Amino acid sequence: MALITALLVVSLASLAAVSMANRQTYDVRRTGNLINADQAWLYAWGAESWAIAILARDQKDNKFDSLGEPWAGTLPPIELPGGFITGNIVDLQGRFNINNLIQGSTVNTVALARFQRLLEQLELDRNLAQAVVDWLDKNVNAIPPDGAEDDYYLGLEVPYRTGNRIMSSISELRLVKGFDQATYEKISPHVTALPVPTAINVNTAPQEVLASLSEVITKKVAADLLKERKDDPFEKMGDFTGSDALKQFKLSGDETTNVAVSSGYFLLNSDARIGQSRARVQSLILRGDKGKIRVLHRSQATL
Repeated sequence: MALITALLVVSLASLAAVSMANRQTYDVRRTGNLINADQAWLYAWGAESWAIAILARDQKDNKFDSLGEPWAGTLPPIELPGGFITGNIVDLQGRFNINNLIQGSTVNTVALARFQRLLEQLELDRNLAQAVVDWLDKNVNAIPPDGAEDDYYLGLEVPYRTGNRIMSSISELRLVKGFDQATYEKISPHVTALPVPTAINVNTAPQEVLASLSEVITKKVAADLLKERKDDPFEKMGDFTGSDALKQFKLSGDETTNVAVSSGYFLLNSDARIGQSRARVQSLILRGDKGKIRVLHRSQATL
């Protein structure tokens, strides 16, 4: 009995020791992962310093922004202790600002026409614009035939109210009538939601956005503009309106409204990996006319 009791005690002690060792190993690994995750976040945030520096240098060098400039390139992977960091800067003014649709308390008809043309360029229903305007405006009167206000959204299986204000994120489009996942994925690379009205930069806008500026800018004309600006960016608006692709046309004042060759709003995508931990930070950066650059907000995502 004494021998059996001793064996039992030794067995229980061994099990306890093994359990404690496993728990300790787990705790050490978990602590290491937490430390790596924190380091990844900090390194990703640190990329903002790179973005601010390169945008400030670019503003000193010239008065226009194009895709051939250093800021438009991808930051190559930089080795760090235990990992690496990379990133890229996107010119948000190369996209259509969805908040341009509302000017004060009224609809901006020029912006509305451009948005409808953009939808057509993307082979989407142009009447989707009506639901977007209703989401942004402050009134409760739906625009016929495809607009939508509270009476539509409150009748859904999961009810909610209309925004009735400008969008703070383009992801809000997924709440708007008619914007299913497929539609959102098709349009999201071409639109943005900035806090103030902004001009479209013709040096960075994709073909579909260029074609939305005017009825005379067809897909072919937009493609020709892309070729021209690749070798010789538009340094001023006269270079754009007098380009080979457009010199046969005379653009009206409305067609050149809110069109520019430089930008103020940029999006930094920075990715860091330390060990098995990865982090992504998206930072909205505003570059002012007097060289003042600041981060307006940032969002985080774990990969």
